[in-house]
Amino acid sequence: MTYKKIAVAVLLLLAAGSVAQAQLNLRNLKDAAKKGLNSATSGSNNASSASTTPAAKGKTFYVSISTGSARADGLSPTTAMKDLQKAIDTAEENDVILVAEGNYLGNMDRGYVESGRFGNAQNERGKFISIYGGYSTDFSERDVIKHVTKIQPTSQKFTAPLMNINARRPYGYTGPVGTVVIDGFTFDLGENNRYCVADVTQEITGTPNTGVLTGRFLEPDASPQCPVVGYSSGDEYALHMDVEGNIRVSNCVFVNCRDYGISAMMGMGHMEICNNIFVACRYAACQVRGSTRDQDIEKVSLDFHHNTVLFTWTRTKTFEDMGQGFRFMNGIRTIDVHNNIFGCNSNCAVERVYYESNKAMEAAKVSNLYDNYYFANRRDLEIAAMGAPSISVPAARIEEAEQIGPKYEGNVEMPEGNDAFLNAIDKPYLEGYMSLTIMSSQSYNPNSAANQVNRMFGLNQQGSEIVRPSMYCNKYPWEKAKDLFGKVEGYGAQMPQ
Repeated sequence: MTYKKIAVAVLLLLAAGSVAQAQLNLRNLKDAAKKGLNSATSGSNNASSASTTPAAKGKTFYVSISTGSARADGLSPTTAMKDLQKAIDTAEENDVILVAEGNYLGNMDRGYVESGRFGNAQNERGKFISIYGGYSTDFSERDVIKHVTKIQPTSQKFTAPLMNINARRPYGYTGPVGTVVIDGFTFDLGENNRYCVADVTQEITGTPNTGVLTGRFLEPDASPQCPVVGYSSGDEYALHMDVEGNIRVSNCVFVNCRDYGISAMMGMGHMEICNNIFVACRYAACQVRGSTRDQDIEKVSLDFHHNTVLFTWTRTKTFEDMGQGFRFMNGIRTIDVHNNIFGCNSNCAVERVYYESNKAMEAAKVSNLYDNYYFANRRDLEIAAMGAPSISVPAARIEEAEQIGPKYEGNVEMPEGNDAFLNAIDKPYLEGYMSLTIMSSQSYNPNSAANQVNRMFGLNQQGSEIVRPSMYCNKYPWEKAKDLFGKVEGYGAQMPQ
């Protein structure tokens, strides 16, 4: 049997070992990045303005799982509904739903809520509604950090996103566009995912230190030789949307998401994803594809700004694919990615590898990536390349990537002096990631039953390989994820107002 120990590429970016050493190696901010401080206080780039109390266009419904009633009409704080799914089903176009603190798991605690069926927006078009969490139980106060409104399943088994939102018009519709807002929710699958039970003495469990809550994440088809905790049986998104019109997702926390934090299909209109925390998501933190006819792509745009994106994990424990913080996808004419913090993403912070179906459409695409902070990502930017799988681009050289632009300035490694942000990250989790290694072992037994039969029929001999990472998508403490709001002025998620 042979063994090979591989240090993860991220360690090459920072001095091996401690978090303190990592902080010392973060480079000073370039003058160009200072422009991001100004952009956070004006226009649609104002991250904090997204959290203001909504002005209702239609009816307003109130939902409180602890003080509401299953049979109430939900039209006042004193007659609040108990079930968020009932409020969604009752609401009509342009209605607003205000949700008090608590854990909302849908009808009869099935584990998810939905407006329209997942994967069937053509027939289940949903509706244009706005949903705001973060209220006290009497609705006298809104504070999304203090009054946590979450979707956090435990022992439920389901094959649906934690929240699915469809909002599409019939084909050929020419009337006014609608609005969808999802604001102030915590999406956490950490109590539902399958993990190895934490055990630092057993390498197979992928437990990097005693402070991390669990051992490594287990893929749905994995059969590990170690004790297991959790119930998941498939891949589920946290927030999935198939929408058009004016869309905003803001002031949310996406943590321990086993199949994307946000995955969306966007028709004609504009989507804004701002002031969110993404921590320990698998596959990718955010992926939005255009979903319209080629001639309408020019009417589709996306703005991803003032988000904090940490510890995005690859699809499998072998670290072969996926693991992106943000992905530039096709079918969207203009994408702006700015004033975010991307850190410790196991594949790359940002990916730009997809090309439109023809040269004219590709030439018209606007892929702006500017004024972002990066630290300890395996790659800051991944771009496609002729004759090679891809090219890794560090933050300091993003201006050289022709796929990016016309805005490309201000991408830098996080400067020193941001100890408040680094200290807000769960220390055992960060230390585990910074010392991440992968153990690979191969074995070949010529006398195994399989190889004896293969020789009889002239087939190839078979060996086996075991890959054991010291850490892979372990559970992050969801309560600490919200501590990341407001730690770096003008970059990442700001304090919700």
